[in-house]
Amino acid sequence: MSYDIQTGTINRGIRKEVVDALVKQTAEASYKFKQACAVVSTDSWKNSFFREDPTVLAGPTGNTVATGLPRGANFPQQTVKWEEVSVRIIKYGLEDNIPWEDIISGDINVQARTVIKLTEAVTKAVDDNIWDALTQTLGTGTNIRIQSYAITNQAYWNVSSGAIIKDVMTAASYISKKNYDISDLLCFVSPENKVDILSYLADKGAQFPQIAGDVVRTGQIGRISNVTFIESNSVPTSFALLVKPKTCATFKQLVPLQSTTVEDPYKSLKIRVVEEGTVELTDPLAICLIKNTRAT
Repeated sequence: MSYDIQTGTINRGIRKEVVDALVKQTAEASYKFKQACAVVSTDSWKNSFFREDPTVLAGPTGNTVATGLPRGANFPQQTVKWEEVSVRIIKYGLEDNIPWEDIISGDINVQARTVIKLTEAVTKAVDDNIWDALTQTLGTGTNIRIQSYAITNQAYWNVSSGAIIKDVMTAASYISKKNYDISDLLCFVSPENKVDILSYLADKGAQFPQIAGDVVRTGQIGRISNVTFIESNSVPTSFALLVKPKTCATFKQLVPLQSTTVEDPYKSLKIRVVEEGTVELTDPLAICLIKNTRAT
C-alpha cells in the first residue's frame, strides 16, 4: 500500500487530505459486507422502511388470478402487505494521539500506521454490525425472519464427507423458493472455510478462477456457477451466509467514512476516524444462514 505520509520530513506536518486519501485507500480493502447491501445516503437519525410480504399474491378463496375469468366478470381482489420497521443510526469512531517527537523523528512511519489501524478498526466494526444485522445475531435475536440451513450428519466442510457445493445450492434453493432471482448470489465464509473450499475443489479437480484484484479489493476467493465466495473475518468458523446482494438489505449512510486531524503544536497530533450508518433488513427471505460448516 503506497502513501505519502513521511516521518522526519522538513515540513513536519500532515495534511488532512493526505489522511483522508489513506483512509479511503485502506477502507477499500477492508469492507466486505457493504457489497451485500444497497448503500443509500440519509439525513435522518431514525430511518423507517416498509418490508414487503414476498409471498406471490393469490386470489381470494374460490377465485382464480387472471386465469379463466368469465367475460364481463369482476376481477378478484387482493391486497399487498407491508410491515413498517424503524432503525436508528449507529456511530462508529476511533482516535489516537501521535506525540510530536514521533512525527519528526520516529523510526517507523507512525502517522501512516496509525491511520491504517484506526481505519481498519472502524471498517471492521461496520462489517461486524452488518453481519449481525443480516444474520439477526446468528438467528438468536427476536422475531427471526431470515432463513437457515443446517448441515447434518457431521458432514462438515473440512471432512471427507463434506458436500460444499450441494450445501450452498440447497441454501440457494431456499431463496429461490421465496421468489428471488438467484442468478447472482454472494456467499460469505470464514478464513477457515476458505481453506476448506479451496481444498474441496482441488480434490474434485474443479476449475476455480479468481482475480487477484478482486481478492484484495472485495475478499472474493472465486465463483462457481451463480455464487461468488467472499472471505471475511466477521464470519464465525462454523457459519456461512448466502445472500441476494443489493436486495436483501440497505445500508443507510448518514456520514460516510471520513477523518480529521487536530494539531496541538509541538505536543501531539490527534487523528480521528468516523462513520455513521445503519442496516435496514428489507428482504430477510433473500438471506440463508448456513450452520455447522465446521465442528464447534
